[in-house]
Amino acid sequence: MNKRIAITIMIILAPFSSQAQQMNLNQEQMQQLMQQAQQMQACMSRIDQTAMIEMGQKAQAMEGKIKSLCQANKRDEALSTAIEFGRSMANDENIKIARECGEMTKGMLPRMEFPTSKEDTKNRHICDGY
Repeated sequence: MNKRIAITIMIILAPFSSQAQQMNLNQEQMQQLMQQAQQMQACMSRIDQTAMIEMGQKAQAMEGKIKSLCQANKRDEALSTAIEFGRSMANDENIKIARECGEMTKGMLPRMEFPTSKEDTKNRHICDGY
């Protein structure tokens, strides 16, 4: 698992190396980037990878269920199912850690598209994407 995290960080930082040369980053700035990468690695190591894989599988299954409900014109049921699942995802400890780590990695983690309340769907119903 740590090897995967290290490889991911190296892939992420690879473009920064050439950009750093183009932007004339000094040694201190490069060192700061490396420290941030180490902090990110430490943060990501707190996430239970097995649980995240299982959660991804559950999310895919839930998306299929919601899509089926939408196609069957059961919009209210689809919405309440999505909200219930979104709340369980939002309360998951690994998701909380991933969000925390995501602050360090801005935009590198996939967005969770499940609503957690009806207010999250004011402008668009869950079925509108299907």
